[in-house]
Amino acid sequence: MAVKLRDYQRNLLSQAQTSLHPPHSKVMLQLPTAGGKTLLASALLADWMTGGGKAVWLTHRRELSDQTCSVLNDAGVRATNSLRWGTNDPAPARTGMVVILMAQTVAHRNKVEGIWQEYNEHDLLVIDEAHHATADGWQRSIKLWPGRVFGVTATPWRLSKNDGFNHLFNNLITGPQIQELKTAGWICEAPVLMPPKEEIILGGRPAQNGEYNESGIDLANQDRPNVMTGGVLDFWQKHASERQTIVYAVTVTHAENLARIFNEAGIPAATMLGDTPPSERADLLEQFKAGNLKVLVNVAVATEGFDLPDANCVVMARPTMSLALYLQMVGRGRRPKADGGDCLILDLAGNVETHGRPDDEREWSLEPRGQDGDDDAPVVRCPDCDSVSPAASRCCQNCEKPFGDFCGRCGAWRAWRRWSLKDHCGNQHDLVCNLCHIDAHKLAQLPIQLDLDRRIREEAATDEDLIWIVESLKFDGIRSRLSSVRNEAIQNLLEEERLLVVEARQAVIDELRLSIEKRTGYLFDDEEFDKQFESFLAELPPEEKPQGRRSERRALDEWESNQKAELARQQMELERRENQPFDKHEVLYNARWRVVKNFLPEKHAAHLRDLFIETIKAGLWPDDGWVSIEWMLHWKELCDREPMDLKPRGFRESAGSEVTANTWKSILVNTAEWLVQEGCLTKPIGYRNRNKSLVGEDAVHPTGTRFTNSERLSNGLHLETALPANEIASVCVSLLRHFDKLPSPLQVRLSPPAR
Repeated sequence: MAVKLRDYQRNLLSQAQTSLHPPHSKVMLQLPTAGGKTLLASALLADWMTGGGKAVWLTHRRELSDQTCSVLNDAGVRATNSLRWGTNDPAPARTGMVVILMAQTVAHRNKVEGIWQEYNEHDLLVIDEAHHATADGWQRSIKLWPGRVFGVTATPWRLSKNDGFNHLFNNLITGPQIQELKTAGWICEAPVLMPPKEEIILGGRPAQNGEYNESGIDLANQDRPNVMTGGVLDFWQKHASERQTIVYAVTVTHAENLARIFNEAGIPAATMLGDTPPSERADLLEQFKAGNLKVLVNVAVATEGFDLPDANCVVMARPTMSLALYLQMVGRGRRPKADGGDCLILDLAGNVETHGRPDDEREWSLEPRGQDGDDDAPVVRCPDCDSVSPAASRCCQNCEKPFGDFCGRCGAWRAWRRWSLKDHCGNQHDLVCNLCHIDAHKLAQLPIQLDLDRRIREEAATDEDLIWIVESLKFDGIRSRLSSVRNEAIQNLLEEERLLVVEARQAVIDELRLSIEKRTGYLFDDEEFDKQFESFLAELPPEEKPQGRRSERRALDEWESNQKAELARQQMELERRENQPFDKHEVLYNARWRVVKNFLPEKHAAHLRDLFIETIKAGLWPDDGWVSIEWMLHWKELCDREPMDLKPRGFRESAGSEVTANTWKSILVNTAEWLVQEGCLTKPIGYRNRNKSLVGEDAVHPTGTRFTNSERLSNGLHLETALPANEIASVCVSLLRHFDKLPSPLQVRLSPPAR
């Protein structure tokens, strides 16, 4: 029976035949999942066998071997996968027939010369799922093959960014993009839905091969196990409860747990695993196709070449760094549906944020792909309908919810993730956008309140209106008045400190990785393991060295257990540090500290660092010893710290004349006098923290109790001053707040702490 090809398949067949014409040609064909790779290869083989040619088809899974044999024979190409092959015999060959062999068997036996002695330069080797061809055994098979080589794959892509396929194949033929196949109706739509970030199954840290491993995934989700089970069920019930579904799990245990919770919810589900007997597997597929089985959970079984035409939902409950595996999983249900419906992809593992949408265009190459571009997610998730759209989308492609807005100041469109920072810059949001522009809202989230001493004072000297603002150190006030030069200086300073913080963080992470790599190396290398244990024994004191084989064995078990425990601890610590949010406040601390060291005596630096951190937390900043009166709100905690014995030296109103104030009592008196001058303090006022007046008409309370120590104010009122130093700040701020005078232009000059 002649193979009936689609237009694009006929075009690809012609390209393949031309490329395979030269002797020893090695050609790879890329065609998306469900594009008909096996059918196209059948047409190529049908032509190749004319005149008595020979061919070998290499595949790596038994079910694919059976499936391929059936497809080839149905297409009129004689094929067999049941020839006997002795251990020391060359690979079997049949004239005019395709011999289907297991790649693992060939890889094991091709160490013996002459494995392909029954074949010659006119014969063809077909590599199914050729993205696996870089495995050592497969490479030997290709290099020893005497004839042409034809590899087929949906994804010529390797986990390692530094490796490609150019050492195995000399030509790549690429098929149409997925979007083209979808437009032509050869595959169905595949919308992707994804839950919120907190409900995503995490992958943890990739292993040395670049892929997540089972233990790493378990470790990353150990504190949120429901995400891997109940979360999957909930999301499926929300979006796909009527759909025939195939689920991809991480491990056998994970698969069994998923099947169990689905069944407990009244949804018929079963597992299909690597060791599921063929008869049982066939029965499961029949039940699934008949609709008696709603959910089929598998672990890396229903991927390459696995055809489930009745599946109209795919659930990814396993994260992967492999683009090949990702596209294989999402492609399993994409064959056209009889009712014209789609195949819904539920991405519970956030794979779409790593690899993009299934229909995205991709540029394939035999060359190593090198370093990727930026790490920004290629998609944006809609919080209303859970669907994903391209990252540059201005609205959801499903429900049209807007993903951002236009800046009123510069007109640029900003994603919501930037507008969400508006609370950090308040009414100055548009202005910040105008001043910083390139990365306005990222910068705006930093409460920038630092004094670049020289630049600010140069500007203040020529701008009388700016002097008060600079001296009061209220950044919200100077944000709109400072020149672009100063803003650039702030950005440069912050960027320098950010890089230093990043480098310090990375150094710790690199050290952890190196230690983990070293420990992993000897824990799983017998020879190195023995060396490390012998080194451990050699360092033990004589009295602790094991005596006899039994005690040495106990010591070995204990040492190995400790090493594995330490490895697990380091892996958890690495995971924590890698996922730890970037501490923007650390950047601010360091930047402000750099500025203040320029004008504070070095001998006081150690004591003042704690003080400055406290003032940063308070949102205020000391300038050459001067602090606004509001900062004193935090004095109580600071005053109790030893040896931080700061004393007041002066008091002033805004940039007015300075008066000496050597005691905290004088600070309170000067604050009260300023309120008198403002026309506020004209009558007795109570002190809420004491059952008596703070200010009275004379030195006697209404109860008859005299003030312990009073100061007569300029308007004749008496002020109670017998207060502990660590309460003065609270009293001053209470007075100011009583008259709604916060923020106020009052400042206190502090003396540095004594050594």
